[in-house]
Amino acid sequence: MRAKLIVNKYGEKLGKKLGVPGSILAGLGSLALFAQMCLITADVVCRYLFNSPITGVYEITEFMILIVIFSFLASAQAAKRHVYVDLLVNRLPLKLRRIVALLNHTICFLLMALMTWMAFQRALDLFRAGEASPNLGVPEYPFVLFLTIGAAVMCVEYLRDILRIVNGAGRDEPA
Repeated sequence: MRAKLIVNKYGEKLGKKLGVPGSILAGLGSLALFAQMCLITADVVCRYLFNSPITGVYEITEFMILIVIFSFLASAQAAKRHVYVDLLVNRLPLKLRRIVALLNHTICFLLMALMTWMAFQRALDLFRAGEASPNLGVPEYPFVLFLTIGAAVMCVEYLRDILRIVNGAGRDEPA
């Protein structure tokens, strides 16, 4: 009993520290979304009032949407805001729901870890090849590297959820 309390105490502290990168990414994502909104608004104003659109807005928007998406993934997972269909699972006994949640989070963790690895490999390939956007010549590898960071932080969130389930956090509901 005492050992479990110690594990839960340190597990909570570790869990809070592991949640910090997700919060930082969410802040960056908010800034990117705001910048994207301002850029698109400026482009529309320039296009229709001055008949002179801003060059490369489409490319910049593509890069920024990647930042926005991968900034909020971990934050949404931490807040349990992802779409979750629980039509069948809620009818199962608590112990079986925990097993299903553990299996689900483990599979998601493994897939996200694979995605992190593959994105990192892709970023290295883009860096070595010197790939850049066609109109503006912006290097592509930093954005794929950001995708890698976002996916890695998502892995941390899945790992936090797995630890919560194993430690029995939220006794009445699976994490």
